[in-house]
Amino acid sequence: MDPGPVAAEGVDRLLRRAAYLPLFSVHSPAVQNVPIPAPGDPGALIGMKVYEEMHRFEVRVQEPSRKRGLRAINRVGQPVADIDIDWRVIPDGFFAAPGRLPPPTVLDPTRSQRFAMYDGHFRWRDREGTSFHGFGTGRTFPTLVDGRPELCIGAVVDILEGSGGLKGAVGNAVVNGFIPPPYDLDLCILLRVLDPGRKLRHDRPLTPLRPLPPGPDSNSTFLFFLGEADPDHPITLDLAPDGRVVGATVHELLRLVRIDLDVKASKGIRSRTLRGVIAGSLRFTLSIDSRYPEMPIPFQTTNGIFTFFDSERRTIGTLSASAVEGRAFGAEVAGAPQPVLRVVGFGPFLDGSGVFSGVSGMLSLNGIISIPARTPSILYILRIADPRGDFQDACA
Repeated sequence: MDPGPVAAEGVDRLLRRAAYLPLFSVHSPAVQNVPIPAPGDPGALIGMKVYEEMHRFEVRVQEPSRKRGLRAINRVGQPVADIDIDWRVIPDGFFAAPGRLPPPTVLDPTRSQRFAMYDGHFRWRDREGTSFHGFGTGRTFPTLVDGRPELCIGAVVDILEGSGGLKGAVGNAVVNGFIPPPYDLDLCILLRVLDPGRKLRHDRPLTPLRPLPPGPDSNSTFLFFLGEADPDHPITLDLAPDGRVVGATVHELLRLVRIDLDVKASKGIRSRTLRGVIAGSLRFTLSIDSRYPEMPIPFQTTNGIFTFFDSERRTIGTLSASAVEGRAFGAEVAGAPQPVLRVVGFGPFLDGSGVFSGVSGMLSLNGIISIPARTPSILYILRIADPRGDFQDACA
């Protein structure tokens, strides 16, 4: 039920009390991913046993300009965690849940399919033996990059239980990348963990990243932006006759953001977030099925338009992209008007203009919103297929 707008002053600061952990998946040197063939057809793939190293991932988006467009530095660094997952294709209509395996479903790289990630375990390389296990679902999206087929994937992961430095952790991860079957994964994994006590967040610079030569997925460029409330265009809610929230018209401002992560044996996991200037805006229509009796609540966004501009607010490009699949999870944030929802989702690029003319790629989002305060704090990840390096900045 919507209690009506409340004073939003200070709510954004409460919602920003989170640690962001950006990671990039790289082959584990110890064990190879194992394809799971279809029963009776060894040439058909129904899943993979995934064993990967998680590496530090640095994304630095430069301030947009009409001369240089929109460019970013992407660097993959030293390993900080290990992950293993049972990745399975699932049929449409199948209700995926932890421990509920799907019937054998063959991966078809020519069409969009759902999948689930079972028994996911992250093991961090710190002295506390920090780990967490989670469960997630996602979808494949076939596309063409320079005339070559590419199978993009997006996914939502919920942290079920943590230990060590993440004991009691509440948060989610989004997955954004592509899969060259049957052995490979090229994925950015972005975790957002509620951190009101500053257990993970730090203000001081972290240890320098040591980049891998060459960096994985060098044909893609990732861009990070932090969405926040637009005071000139407040969020408006769509209500059912019984008062349930069934949707919203959302406007946000997009801020440059630099996120850093470090894992040291003696100091554990550390995260640092530096907010930059406003570099764009976003508008979309939200549809949410609030009839669900329990979390997570499914949602979708439509008519999503990202607009990017230079320091004089002159538009340099627009991007059409929406979350075709999303999940909302309840959250307790002290001092923030309830209900507060963690929102996580993904979807493919649809169209673009200016610097985004003709690009393909994937959107993912990971954040939080106070419904009564109409206040969001959402990190947007854009993965651009960029084989010619049009969005890459060589200046480190």
